[in-house]
Amino acid sequence: MRPHFHVAGFPVHLHPLFLLVSLATGWSLISEPARLALWVAIVFVSVLLHELGHALAFRRYGCASRIELHGMGGTTHATGVGHLTHQQSAWVSFAGPGIGFAAGGLVWAASKLLPTGEPGGLVHQGLQQFLFVNIGWGLFNLLPVQPMDGGHLLADLVRARNGYRYERWLLGIGIATAVAVLGLAIWSKHIWLGLLAMMLGMMNFEQLRRTPQQAPAAARTFFPPKARRAAPLPEPSSQGPVSVQRLMDSLRGPPAAQAWTEEEDELEGPHDPALVGEMLLDSGLPELAVHPLQTAFTQAPLPRTGHALVLALLRTGRLRDVSALLDSSHAKQLSEDTLALISEHAGEAAPATLAERVTALRHGRTPAPDESR
Repeated sequence: MRPHFHVAGFPVHLHPLFLLVSLATGWSLISEPARLALWVAIVFVSVLLHELGHALAFRRYGCASRIELHGMGGTTHATGVGHLTHQQSAWVSFAGPGIGFAAGGLVWAASKLLPTGEPGGLVHQGLQQFLFVNIGWGLFNLLPVQPMDGGHLLADLVRARNGYRYERWLLGIGIATAVAVLGLAIWSKHIWLGLLAMMLGMMNFEQLRRTPQQAPAAARTFFPPKARRAAPLPEPSSQGPVSVQRLMDSLRGPPAAQAWTEEEDELEGPHDPALVGEMLLDSGLPELAVHPLQTAFTQAPLPRTGHALVLALLRTGRLRDVSALLDSSHAKQLSEDTLALISEHAGEAAPATLAERVTALRHGRTPAPDESR
């Protein structure tokens, strides 16, 4: 994905949905274009600053990274080769909210020394919104519920000391936190905050259901670079900014191969990229679904995951990636339904060899009678 610009040496890709969602969250200001434009600018700067914090932390530990701003907020993807200890991973988690706290503190201090205009004025409102997005959302983002930064931070600190024996406890804490936030949202009549809490709670509950009862006690020492999510886009109101209203997501890569044991290979980590990818695909976000589905299919080439990956690639027009997938060693794991789907799209717009590769793959194997997605 080609970057639109660079910040501090980090490539940044800006998706149009980011701007659209920013406008939507500030829709209550539509009658005042200047205030709406100010809100969009504050959201853009704040989310970019949050992601820059994660990116700078990755760089500090020798990992290259890139930033993507999209409809659900932002993501910092670690790239290249590098490994993080649990303690380093915890610092990466905190760096996003941390840089927001620092920026908010500096702006607050400057407001005490410089005039900010009349209460309710454009400058005064912009100041309040900047403090809310960077400090208010930063504090919310540190709640101990995955996949927010606070959930990652708590998990990394626990794993550094106790390994993976408390994974179910961590998810239980996340569920309890989501329930508490849901209760607060109902009491304060913030519907979007309630929807966010329900989605976070459901994600943690689904992962708890998938997590084994027993986990190896030995702590894994190293982690590869992993993606970090920014704060979801918050929403202002006619009385000033209110709580954040959008779901964010974060992906983690698998533990480094040299740190695994045969027993640990059987343990499914707390972040299931296949589940996340399928949720994004079902939510109409195939561009965001491609990366986690590629990760999941590489780790465990299951027919269901392969089908979801092909769907995401076709919906985003990435036919070259579909062609490469058919040439890969995992192509034999694609189901007949998936191959049929590819064949349907192998028309005039597709590479001439795409249909031929599907045919060759079919001729080179005997499909299992019970093969499914």
